[in-house]
Amino acid sequence: MTDDKSEERYEIELPLKLHFETKQPVAIKDIATSLTALDKLSKRLPAMISHLSGVEVDGYQLNVSSIESGSLIETLGLIVFLSTPDQQQALRDYLENSAMGKPIKYTLVSLLVVALMNDAYSILTKFTKDDAPNIQGNNNTVINITADSIGVSPEELRSAISQVNAGGRKELVRASLDVAKPIANHENAALFAGDVESPVSIPSEVFEEVPFDADLSAHERDFPYEDVLLQIRELNRDSKEVGWKGIVPNVVGDKKLKIVFEDGVDPGLATTVPEVRADVVITYKNDINKSVLVPKYVTVTRVYPLRGSGTATEQPGNSSENS
Repeated sequence: MTDDKSEERYEIELPLKLHFETKQPVAIKDIATSLTALDKLSKRLPAMISHLSGVEVDGYQLNVSSIESGSLIETLGLIVFLSTPDQQQALRDYLENSAMGKPIKYTLVSLLVVALMNDAYSILTKFTKDDAPNIQGNNNTVINITADSIGVSPEELRSAISQVNAGGRKELVRASLDVAKPIANHENAALFAGDVESPVSIPSEVFEEVPFDADLSAHERDFPYEDVLLQIRELNRDSKEVGWKGIVPNVVGDKKLKIVFEDGVDPGLATTVPEVRADVVITYKNDINKSVLVPKYVTVTRVYPLRGSGTATEQPGNSSENS
């Protein structure tokens, strides 16, 4: 705290304790990685605390109190800064007089960190498309127990998590992976919020599903669709590889995409009518920072002859765009 009243800030220190349960040795460099990642993860905590308490938190500082060996225990202090003494008192009242009738000051931050990590692992496995029933199940369990422990509804806690995780998901996932670095790929390892008796944890069966070596960079995924309507918006009679754009309305709405034709596919019909029915493969960009796949371009693998009165929309065909 400075002497300049215009810069004066008020603070409250909240304990943060993580218990890493493992029977294997832990490398010092992995502990350093974990602590650095905790600092990155902690920058989301002021917004979460503000959301849950209704008190505006201006900033934070994370300090290490102690590191214990055996089963690794990281004990830290999260100092949150507030602008006025009234805000300081309001947050103190929230921490000391929760809806549960007991102080939550000593458990709040540890619970929120584990909840954030669980949510990050859920985001990661949805991105990688890995089968992860234990991650999804534990995510729900942690949300419910944490919400009950701090006196809010599960929906309110989910809202707070979603709010702080709306941006920078890649950074969130990387930080959550690195926090657990000391026990990554350890057999029967677990992480507890606080002490080993804590009901809020990331158990070994969850860590077994976490793809610690996952590539977090954006990548492409292909989805085939049969006999769908393809509307031509731009064409090039001299090339089937450049100069073509169109939309696949029943699959991607009115988004105009680049069109390419697979080798052996004659685009001739598409140069004479505004729309055709075709088998296509739509390539999507899978970006962990976005919650949806983004369509990038269309590859035409077959063009169907005109039907009925010479239009492409007479018969729906056997479309698989909704499969």
